[in-house]
Amino acid sequence: MAFIKEPYSESRVEMISEFLKKEASIGNSKDYEIKIDELKVVSRNNNPDRFYEYEEFVMPESRNITIIIHDKSHTNTKYILLLQQEVPNSEELSGIEKNLHIKMQHEKSKWAYNQLQRDCTNLKQQLKECEDYCNQLKDKNHELEVEKSKSSGKLTETVLGLAGTYFANNPDALGRIPIIGNILGGGMHKALSGTDRVNCSCSEAPKEFTGKVYEQDAVRLKKAFIPFFPPEYIEKAMEVVVLFFNDNRFIDQTKAGVEKLIAENRKKQKTVA
Repeated sequence: MAFIKEPYSESRVEMISEFLKKEASIGNSKDYEIKIDELKVVSRNNNPDRFYEYEEFVMPESRNITIIIHDKSHTNTKYILLLQQEVPNSEELSGIEKNLHIKMQHEKSKWAYNQLQRDCTNLKQQLKECEDYCNQLKDKNHELEVEKSKSSGKLTETVLGLAGTYFANNPDALGRIPIIGNILGGGMHKALSGTDRVNCSCSEAPKEFTGKVYEQDAVRLKKAFIPFFPPEYIEKAMEVVVLFFNDNRFIDQTKAGVEKLIAENRKKQKTVA
């Protein structure tokens, strides 16, 4: 058995690793095993890719790394790489031992530094992957917002489309609503006078369903829409109310459509999350 005992050095470890890789590349794989303080951390195998698995087990208090390379002739070469200076007997102390201790500390510091560099590289890669994933989520969220906006627009178009279809098939529908029919149907050619506006706004609203709509009701409704809708949507909202008034079934259909749309959007958001 060949026996080599020396302070740990990065160059020695790399040399052994390259030797195992080269032998494997030419079909002459060598069995090897690695121990940390006599604890076998890499079991006997001939796969060079497993060589650096021992690094996971090196602790600050570890004393040595032992690498044993087996030959087919039942002989082996043992490398004992010292991570800490061995405590010598008093008669063995000399200048050589002091130099050995200094060299060992230097190599140990170098190994620790290289290990930190590898850890830093891995962390940077993980950070990049997290940033890429975050950007993907932002893009997906933007797509969902756009889709949600389009879906809302489609729902509005659907409601107005239903209203248009209904009024096309029932041309006298608007006329059956006294004031709203005049406002939306073009029957009112003059604006309300100041007196009419005062009377309409001050009149008391009905306290129960009557099935009849008068001028003051339409004015109150239009004013009530002001805090809810931008000016360009108030007339459209009035049209929808006319649709609902003429056929109450549209209320249930529209409500069901809105609830379905909300449920689909929530499902898509959960899928992304």
